[in-house]
Amino acid sequence: MALTHIKVAKDLQELTLHGSNAFPVALYETHLQLDRSDFLPLHWHKEIQFVYVKSGRVEYRIGADVLLLEAGEGVFVNAACLHEAKPANVEQSLLFCINVDPKLLGGHDGSILTVKYISPFIENNRLPYVKLSGELAQAVENIAQRLKAQQPYFEIQVWRALLSLWEAILCQSKLTEETMQSSMIVQHERAKEMLDYIHRHYQEKITLEQLATHVFLSRAECSRYFKKIVGITPFTYLLHYRLRKSMELLRDSEHSITLIASITGFSTVSYYIEQFKVYTGYSPHVYRKKFFAQVNE
Repeated sequence: MALTHIKVAKDLQELTLHGSNAFPVALYETHLQLDRSDFLPLHWHKEIQFVYVKSGRVEYRIGADVLLLEAGEGVFVNAACLHEAKPANVEQSLLFCINVDPKLLGGHDGSILTVKYISPFIENNRLPYVKLSGELAQAVENIAQRLKAQQPYFEIQVWRALLSLWEAILCQSKLTEETMQSSMIVQHERAKEMLDYIHRHYQEKITLEQLATHVFLSRAECSRYFKKIVGITPFTYLLHYRLRKSMELLRDSEHSITLIASITGFSTVSYYIEQFKVYTGYSPHVYRKKFFAQVNE
């Protein structure tokens, strides 16, 4: 299943149900195509995630850090951590994302597995990610292939392989050496609050003063915190978010370009078209004509 245009709540929590209550693990085989502006947008989820880059090269942002993942490499993304991905200077990348509810590994609440080996490493402000290479990355691909094939007993095989991978990560001290600094935790939470505010009001005019007041910071601190965690300024993010919302409408509605510009917060249609071309390389009309059929196939 591809997952390049995921649904998220206003606070960026992903709304996709990963797997089922009976087997809470899901595989997403995702193609990121540069000329179509495909990406995994900034989001977070309560599940832990294992990523493997099958081909191409992927830029993965997790909190304030940016990783360049080559083919054959991967990353573990901890629960509740903001992250996003896009192809890195290549036409197309293919990656496997495996989202796992921690309860699949630990069993019921209060079990020795949960209390001793799961919760301490995904709660209590543990590290947001671990880059995976070699055997650890290969283990992620093997799990992905089992999930794809769904041969008899694959659930048992996947569960056993996930436990083995988790044990290897812990045994190699990948998650046990340090925790996030308290100052970084505060910055992450404030960034989430600012993102939530932008998503709720992106159709309106937003000033830096309004954003700073919302999180009880000065304008300078607000801008600095946001850029450190998200990688761009609040208003560059706002512009990109409006453009991405317009891309959804171009794909999923028959609204006119003028109406789309208006309802996504652009003051004039000419400015919208200009910024859309800078962001995607296409005019809104050409983008809709070129990619609308592909998305709906």
